[in-house]
Order: sequence, then C-alpha cells, then structure tokens
Amino acid sequence: MSFSGIFESSAEPGKDATLLGVPYDAGSTFRPGCRRGPGAIRDMAESLSPCNERGEDLAGRGIDLGDLELPSTPADAWKQIEDAVGSILDAGSVPFVLGGDHAVTVPAFVAAYNRHPDLSFLVLDAHPDLYPDYGGDRYSHACVSHRLLDLDPALGKRMTQVGIRASNPLQKSVAEAHGVKTLHAWEVDDFQYSVSGPVYLSIDIDVLDPAHAPGCGNPVPGGLSTRQLLNLLRSLDVELVGVDLVEVNPQLDTAGITALAAARLVTEVMSILAYRSP
Repeated sequence: MSFSGIFESSAEPGKDATLLGVPYDAGSTFRPGCRRGPGAIRDMAESLSPCNERGEDLAGRGIDLGDLELPSTPADAWKQIEDAVGSILDAGSVPFVLGGDHAVTVPAFVAAYNRHPDLSFLVLDAHPDLYPDYGGDRYSHACVSHRLLDLDPALGKRMTQVGIRASNPLQKSVAEAHGVKTLHAWEVDDFQYSVSGPVYLSIDIDVLDPAHAPGCGNPVPGGLSTRQLLNLLRSLDVELVGVDLVEVNPQLDTAGITALAAARLVTEVMSILAYRSP
C-alpha cells in the first residue's frame, strides 16, 4: 500500500488511477535531484489519511506500480515512459505520473495523445517551457510545451498555461503564434477552465511560491500558495485522462514541505478521478 492506503501495490494497472514513479532528471537545467521525488512524495504521504480535505474516503481507489528503472539516454528513457503510460491507458486506467523533472511530461502526454487525438493540455507552472531547445538540448525540461507543439501545432489552441511568471519575448512569441492561453500567477483568482473532451493535467510544483515549495530545481518568487492551488484543482470539472506531478527535489526540500504539498495535491486530484460525475 502507498499514500496511507489510497494506492494498492501491484504489478498491473487498474482502478480509478495508476501511480507510476518516473525517477528522471536528465532534463534539468539548474539544480538536479528530482529523480528522487517519487520516493519522497510517497514517504510524506504516509503522514496523511486516505481521505481528501472534505473527508471523502479514497482508500484502495488506485494502484501503485512503483518506479520505472530507466536507461541513461533521454531518447530511450522517453520511449520507456511512453510505453509504460500507454500500457496504463490501454488497461482503462488513468496514469498518474510522479516525476522526475518536467521533461517526463512529453512521453506521457504522447502516449495519451496517441489514444485521444482531441486531447487538451492544462499545465500549472511558473515557466512556459516554450523554448525550441535550451542550450542545444531538445530534451530539456525548458522545452516541454514546445515539444508538444511539434507533435501537433494545432494543440496550441488546446493548451492552457496557469501560474506563468517567468516568460520572455521568445517564449511569448511562440505562445502568441500558436494561440496558447496564458494565465499569469497574478491572475489565478480569476481562473475558470471549461473544456469538452479529454484533458491531460501537468502540475509543476514550482507553480507554488518558493515559500510553499522550496524543494524544486527552478523556484520563482511570486507564485501561488498551496491553498490557492488546492482551490484551483477543486474547481476543475473535466475529463482527466492523464496526470503528472513533477519537479519535487528532496535534496532542496526544507523539512519535506514540498513533498508534503505534492502528496496532498495527489490526494486532491484523485478526488477528481474518483468522485467526478460522469
């Protein structure tokens, strides 16, 4: 069991969601270490009950497959992640990926997109991640959203970025050219998200202010509070077909604050999967 009993340990996916640890940080650009994130999040989750904030029981609602053992080269690692996430989807479960750096979103999203061509992308992040490459590295976590646009340029009109506060003229021009919707950190109190069809949700923990999430590789002041982020998640009424939570770096995490916040976020997203009306 993991997350105080929310997820049952298994070698096969199933139930409302399937948790998959992806200990990968080859895409990090500043302070690596988030390959240790999945274990730290699971450890801190043991301090929580198997219920969401409203006291609804989530015990046994998901499966935990443990962590992937990944090869050292990014291309091979991405292929393994895509295959693993695809297997979860093919089993009729929602993949819930624990990173790892944000680059793991690309293969996970690709697996979902291959099965849902009308897929929308909702990402909560301090950074737009719209660089074509970063220092010549197309596998960098700073290029995640651009890699998705490479997959399908029309996806820009189905891409919504929330919490942004670390953009620049290059990335703004890419967003404008592709019709990417951007909601800055100072605008989140007006957040409303309504789409029809399947949605992939990606949560970069640095969407939170460093006061609430010091344990991440690229912190940016002026972010959301944990309360704001939980409220934002609670407002979602969408068909989630894939989820990831990335960039928790336990080497930089004072008193486990960031991993604990991440564990609570997992619980609340599980509420959407378990209790959302069809």
